[in-house]
Amino acid sequence: MKPAFCRAWRQGGVVTLLALCQHAYAAAETPCSSPVQESTQAEARARAALPQAINLCIRDVHQGRAAVLLPAADLPVDDAALAPGLSGHRWGFLDSTGQLAIRPVFDQVSDYHHDLAAASQKGKWGYIDLSGKWAIAPQFDSAADFTQPGVAVVSRDGRPLLINRSGAPLGQPFDDLVESVSLQDGTPLQIRLTYRTVFISPDGQRHFARDQMEIVQPFGDEGLFIARNSENRYGIADPSLTWRIAPQFSAITVPPQGHGLARAEGAGGITFIRADGSLVGKTYRAAEPLTRDIWQATQADGRIDLLDSSGNVMRTLPEGAVSALSIHDRAVLERGKGPVSLYLDGRQAPVSLPQGSTLDERDTLPYLVTLAGPGGKISGVIAPDGTLLANAAWLGQAASAELINGRLWLRDARGKLLNVIDPQGKALLNARTLEALDGHPLQPLYGNDRTQRSVQPDLPLARLDPVADGEGNAGLLRADGSLLQQVSWLSVSLADGADAGADAGAPLQFIVTTQEGMGLVDSQGQQRLPFGEENISSFVQGYAFVYRDGTLSALDHQGKRYALPDEVQIESIGGGWFRFRDAAAEDAPWGIFDALAQRVVAAPVYRQVGLYANGQADVQQPNGRWGVINSQNSWVIAPDYAALARINPALWFATLPAPAGSDAATTRAVIGADGQPRVPPTSGLTQEHFSDGRILASAPDGQSWLLSAEGNPELNEQDTTIRALGDWVKLSRLPQEGYLNAQGSWQIAADGRGAGSAFINGRALRAQGQLTEVVDAQGTRVGTLPGGQWYWPAASEMSFSILDNGGQATTRYADTNGRLALTVTGQGSRMTGGRAVLAVKPGDMGWIDAKGQPLGALHYQDLGLPVDGLAFAKTAGHYGFVDAQGNFVIPPVFDAVSPFEGGAAIVSDDTASMMIDSSGKLLARVGRECGVQVLYGRGSERQWPLTLPVRCGGTPPDAGTPEPVTP
Repeated sequence: MKPAFCRAWRQGGVVTLLALCQHAYAAAETPCSSPVQESTQAEARARAALPQAINLCIRDVHQGRAAVLLPAADLPVDDAALAPGLSGHRWGFLDSTGQLAIRPVFDQVSDYHHDLAAASQKGKWGYIDLSGKWAIAPQFDSAADFTQPGVAVVSRDGRPLLINRSGAPLGQPFDDLVESVSLQDGTPLQIRLTYRTVFISPDGQRHFARDQMEIVQPFGDEGLFIARNSENRYGIADPSLTWRIAPQFSAITVPPQGHGLARAEGAGGITFIRADGSLVGKTYRAAEPLTRDIWQATQADGRIDLLDSSGNVMRTLPEGAVSALSIHDRAVLERGKGPVSLYLDGRQAPVSLPQGSTLDERDTLPYLVTLAGPGGKISGVIAPDGTLLANAAWLGQAASAELINGRLWLRDARGKLLNVIDPQGKALLNARTLEALDGHPLQPLYGNDRTQRSVQPDLPLARLDPVADGEGNAGLLRADGSLLQQVSWLSVSLADGADAGADAGAPLQFIVTTQEGMGLVDSQGQQRLPFGEENISSFVQGYAFVYRDGTLSALDHQGKRYALPDEVQIESIGGGWFRFRDAAAEDAPWGIFDALAQRVVAAPVYRQVGLYANGQADVQQPNGRWGVINSQNSWVIAPDYAALARINPALWFATLPAPAGSDAATTRAVIGADGQPRVPPTSGLTQEHFSDGRILASAPDGQSWLLSAEGNPELNEQDTTIRALGDWVKLSRLPQEGYLNAQGSWQIAADGRGAGSAFINGRALRAQGQLTEVVDAQGTRVGTLPGGQWYWPAASEMSFSILDNGGQATTRYADTNGRLALTVTGQGSRMTGGRAVLAVKPGDMGWIDAKGQPLGALHYQDLGLPVDGLAFAKTAGHYGFVDAQGNFVIPPVFDAVSPFEGGAAIVSDDTASMMIDSSGKLLARVGRECGVQVLYGRGSERQWPLTLPVRCGGTPPDAGTPEPVTP
């Protein structure tokens, strides 16, 4: 038996005992108090002048009732003691004298509000009156507190509804998409609606998440999703948004470059989920990705499994053998005493390499180059498909490897080309070709891919220049390794660059120079333009310039010529249009010439002219404003914009000029090719492309617009954020706030403008953009508050805002009409009875009056406002109660307290919660004995349970009358 624990304090020479001397037969399993942990809750309690600690064994007093958790009235006390945790306990209520007024028979309860408390039995909720009798029978899935007008929110069959005090429905049923409803007391009632997330599949069907399912990200290749439920447990959802794998994991993660497996973390360890949504089944102690497809997973005994992208075990290593592994971008190398094993992404079986082999660390991906022997000479090449090339005689001469247009070029130490390897591991150059190349300077042709990792299949490997001191025999080394050469060719260069505008699939064209002049041939050797031109440029936007006999012409890819005007500067801008300048000045204006129609579209008047496509071009006026013209030089989009960018053939992204006095232009709009707006001018508007060509425009306030690739509006639901999830679309409607009358009808319609407040004395706050308005009960604005976040807690006589000025808080108070009334340094609370709490700095709190003047020289760690003449206060880490002058009348010896209500308050330490009166006398105490919570009255008589568990002898020990102890 542990010794008795006693605490006492002395008041006015009279020793009064509080929570005295209970015999503790076991250490407390459940604390009776807890500090507020969550920062948002802590800030809200500070604004409402509530303690930063919570009573747990007895809840705070509301309407003369305090909820208490005790052994269930319908269970033998020994069964309650043996039940896990507190599962054998139920909720009842104490009255304000500390007597058990309602026996513990309820599974859960709320506090009393307006004479009713929500209570549940057998999984259903109803409402009880102050005597504990059912006022509304248990029939709901959930139930919230009643409000002063007699309205409450309940849910039935997963749908929220409003009821009156008799349990009858009020108002119109909520929309099917409404997920939750909450009310804040006041007249009218503040209501907040949240909405179910909607997902639109690629076929246009709408799907609704179940059980508050939240989609995290797409997964796998069968339309699956990683999702979590309302309890933050993760699982896998299928395309119909039903659980393929039930939410049971604390996390499911896919590495950034992950391909096949997701790691699922649960209470029993780590397992894996395949891309088809099936579980691997085996559980591991730890796991981490090594490459895109290969995982290292540690078994319970320390052995290591190497897993492929389907969760198959490729290799099991003994504990500690991880040091034999070296990790590369798409491979894992295992070195041992014998041959080296190389595990590759996408391959089940390893590639066997000679003993001592390593991988070249130089970046040749997606090819891997193996090294062996003294000095680490190149010994083999592993192609992207896993093919090993290792037996070619010429490999022994290889000294360098370079990735060009998705193929690997190998050269010897002098730079001579040995061969070119394709993605299937084939050496493209035979001995005859290599002999023919001897002496020819070779210029590799690089692909459009900046990394050179992908293959541009129509691009030859290289161009051949004539041998040194020789003429002719220039040509091309084709993509298949064959040669295209002509004795008459002096040089060859690429005519179709990245901006050539050639038709997809058309053979690339090359400029060939001969003694007769220049001409064009394609990559197959077909003549596209006869030799004889004096000069030919590369193709740009579909056209090349050709010059002959003093005449400059435009040439399309089919070889057709078009006459051009004789101007100082001329450039192709697409679609047969050319911009030109008739003066040499650097800032000379541009005109437009249509080569197809052989006419001047516009005289030189534009500062800039963009590309012409789909019958439109963006042009800049001399004043700097941009607009869009059509083929007739008529305005499709008026020149009113600071910038214009083409989104696709059907849409333009327009930036409006910055407001006067501002350098930043942030207001943008989306305009159709017909000149009509698709998205109105919106501050901070951005746009992005879906993979199927659709366009998503989004504003910082959450509003979104989804447009088809053709520029037609598809979605623009009010106050709704649209987001891409792979090929799916996620619709998240912003929460809506409004106000209801006592009949459950709208008095002020709901919107998604932002947070407001409940009505207090006929006034409430409503967000309006960046500002906050004060409105009356009809929603009419009566004032506008300065910028910042404003609050109006219940019972506060003023609204207030807290600003953080570099670590020093400032609180502004405003009257009921929104006029600034007071500004003080520090963090303030609600103003009630002409008094507020002010924290000059954290942990240094006092009171101020309605004029901002200090009320006494108080410096408490936590402080409330007086109720019935007493306010809680904290000093030296403990709570007590002070009078209106700030002097302790109930000493600070508690870990948690509540404000007084009806002459009673709840106080707690780690082992017990107590009800005391305003003089500090003990009215009731709940502590833990023999595995159950026990309720004692003011005289230490046990109120509940009627008997103690048998293991305690069936009766409580005689505590006797304890001696007072002075702290």
